[in-house]
Amino acid sequence: MKSFPENHEVQRVSGQTLSRAFESVNWLLPAPHAKMIVDSHEKQARYSLKELAKTKNQSPPDPATPLCPGTFHQALEAYEKEREKDFTLPDGSFDGSGHHMLGMIRMMRERIADFPLAELDFTRCQNVVDFWRHRPKALNGEMSLSQKTCRNYLGELKRFFESLHLSKEFGWRKPQDFGSLKYQIRSFPSDRKSLDELEILTYSVEELTLLYKHAIRSERLHLVWCLNCAHGAAEFGRVEWEDILLRQDHPWRKQGLKVETSEADSWCGFIRPKSGVLGWWLLWPETVQLLEWWRKDITKYLRREPKDNERVLLTDAGTPLYRDQSRNGQTGFANAWARLLKRLHEAEGEAAVRSLPFGTLRNQLPDWLGGEQAKAVVASVALCHGIPHEGDKLLYRHYSNKPWAALFQAQRDYREHLRPMFEAVPDPLTEYDPVTEKVRTLWATGEQNVRRLAEQVGVSEMVVRRRLKALGL
Repeated sequence: MKSFPENHEVQRVSGQTLSRAFESVNWLLPAPHAKMIVDSHEKQARYSLKELAKTKNQSPPDPATPLCPGTFHQALEAYEKEREKDFTLPDGSFDGSGHHMLGMIRMMRERIADFPLAELDFTRCQNVVDFWRHRPKALNGEMSLSQKTCRNYLGELKRFFESLHLSKEFGWRKPQDFGSLKYQIRSFPSDRKSLDELEILTYSVEELTLLYKHAIRSERLHLVWCLNCAHGAAEFGRVEWEDILLRQDHPWRKQGLKVETSEADSWCGFIRPKSGVLGWWLLWPETVQLLEWWRKDITKYLRREPKDNERVLLTDAGTPLYRDQSRNGQTGFANAWARLLKRLHEAEGEAAVRSLPFGTLRNQLPDWLGGEQAKAVVASVALCHGIPHEGDKLLYRHYSNKPWAALFQAQRDYREHLRPMFEAVPDPLTEYDPVTEKVRTLWATGEQNVRRLAEQVGVSEMVVRRRLKALGL
């Protein structure tokens, strides 16, 4: 439906029509007549909207709603294009965090039926809001969307209404009492958390030991780094070689930072993309050893030395393992983690280690520190939060350095806590072979018949002989 012109525009158009019909007459439509034409068109348009609402078994739109052109879906499409600009970086690349937002806008078009934008009065606005705050079923129809998911949709919907109100393309204005829209999200009895279920799940030392033991070198690097630095895929995946300082004093020590450090220590300094907050982490010896192996390994694939401004974690093809341009940038990490869990479960059984997501590793150090306020501040510094603790107003930023020394000591203490994990495989570069381990165990119990060993381990006799030779047995 098109918007209606002002009176003087109707005068001009009508005058042109009459002039073409009677060229010898200087026609000019009087203002009262022009207003009558506009009122007539508007009356007819509102009558059409009223009849359309009847056919849809809906209430007619509020007469105060502007008669603007376009449809709800067209407005969402225009908003998506504008929203995309918010995530386009100066170099023309796309910030991967925007995929989720744009996906929600597309889902709104998919799940809410289209209608003329002129029908978007207060009641219709509330109906659209209600669709999300009442928590519809997921597309597979099994469960209702979570409160967090619906909260995200409502947040994007609010931004859409605001953008539409300011848009000159559609001429829609917020209806009267727009501020009275209800946004409270429905809760279900099933939302209630079980008393037996922790809010944040973490792995035990025993589980981490098995994960470390069964991991191949690249998987072990992911595991150890994230335990060491409280990083997830988005953090470790964006670390560059120039962020890593090996075997040297902390660079801030010369500027007066009071930390216990020596030239034998190694560090990672990194600005977390999500919060824009600087973080420093002391790197464990095992982390450094795996990192140095990784640099040599990736050099072979690249056939050159990695550049300082190049990301540490690359694929065999030389592309970043963490894909900023993808909606699921952490897929490479998740796939490697799934392979490790599958291999472990096949060797140790499904019950040996829970199938928690890769991001669980990011929670291990902060959770181990506990909830006491001073330690919570240290945990927040490790996580690169903007405000270290809800009771702290970021005074560290204004009056002193963050408690770096406390964080580095906490990292040393946490490594000591994980000693059983490291002792399970003293050399981080040694990959665990379950077949060799089974042959060694059976041989030690007195079973030294090659044929029977092969039957019990489930491999050929030749494989058993090779393993015995490698073990020096």
